[in-house]
Amino acid sequence: MNEHHWKVERQPAWLVAAIKKTITDLPGGYAEAAGWLGVTEDALFNRLRTGGDQIFPLGWAMVLQQAGGAHHVADAVARHSGGVFVPLVELDGVDNADINDRLLETMEWIGRHSQMIRGFIADGVIDDREKQEINENSYQVMAKWQEHITLLYRVFCSPEKSDARECAAPGAVADKSLCMEKSA
Repeated sequence: MNEHHWKVERQPAWLVAAIKKTITDLPGGYAEAAGWLGVTEDALFNRLRTGGDQIFPLGWAMVLQQAGGAHHVADAVARHSGGVFVPLVELDGVDNADINDRLLETMEWIGRHSQMIRGFIADGVIDDREKQEINENSYQVMAKWQEHITLLYRVFCSPEKSDARECAAPGAVADKSLCMEKSA
């Protein structure tokens, strides 16, 4: 395997794009990101340049993602893995309106999808740009739907009970009185 291919696999373009978006979404951009991480702006640029010999640490990306309150990196990893990132909502102060808002947001994204498709197939071809827009919108449909379902279950379903004996080594028997239950 040639070295260039190895570098691409080490730090793929989709991950670099998500990290850059995370940084540029911060109010102070690269200067603020450097401050959060305790490094120079040059250190950030060096780790995000194409063909460079340094990589951007995932831990740094996660710090910046939390600082900015967005989930660009988590979304990118989920998409690249064939999944959808669904952030868990804090349950303090959640009410039925919050749960229904997620459902309404899902329906709004589905409405956008329908309108997009009508426009895109009018000429009989879906081009690369249109495909990218469909994929982005579809991702939002799935993410909002999963947020709705997750929140619905976390608020209205009883917590699952677990039995520590299920995790014991073969032949070992745990004392049932010591079993713990999951709490919400």
